[in-house]
Amino acid sequence: MSDIPSESAGRALLVGYGNPYRRDDGVARHILNMVRERRGFPPLPPDASGEDDLGHDVDTVMAHQLLPEMAPLLTGYARAVFVDAHAGGIPEDVRVLAVSDEQGFQAVVHHMTPGHLLYYTRLSAGCAPRSWLVSVRGYDFDFGEDLTAECRAHAECAAAAILRLLAREHGAVLPSPTG
Repeated sequence: MSDIPSESAGRALLVGYGNPYRRDDGVARHILNMVRERRGFPPLPPDASGEDDLGHDVDTVMAHQLLPEMAPLLTGYARAVFVDAHAGGIPEDVRVLAVSDEQGFQAVVHHMTPGHLLYYTRLSAGCAPRSWLVSVRGYDFDFGEDLTAECRAHAECAAAAILRLLAREHGAVLPSPTG
C-alpha cells in the first residue's frame, strides 16, 4: 500500500463541479471563491480550473464534471470536499455528507460520483483522502452566470459549513481496505 505523502497530512482540496453558465448549477464556483476570499486568496477567474494555483494548505479546483483523471490529484491531500448543486431531490438546502468509496460500472462518465472518484484514487494509489460532499439546492438551471437569490443565500451557508468542517478535521487519511 502506498501512503499519501507526509507533507499532505494537513492539506485539503475543495473540488467544485457544475456548469458555471447554467445559473445555479455554477454555485460551486461561487462557494469556492467565498472560501478563497475568506482565506485571503483572490477568486478563481471564470474559466480557470485552479490547478495552476495549488500548493496551499487548502487548495481549490473547479471542473464541469468529475473525471477519473482527477484521481492522481486527490492523492496529495488528506481531506477533500466536493461541492455541487442539487435540483431539490434531497430535503436539505445545504447537505454535508461524508463520502465513501463506491465501486461500480460507470458507463456514462458525466454521472461519476465523488465516491467513484475516491475508489479510483484508492485503486491507483492505495489510499484516498477523507472526503465530504456539500450539495447546495439550486432553483434555476437555465443559461446565465448569476445565481438566484435563494441559491446565493445557500452558498453563503455552504461556505461557512466548509470552513467549519476544515477547522474541525485534522487531516485523517482512510487506509486502504486491503492494507
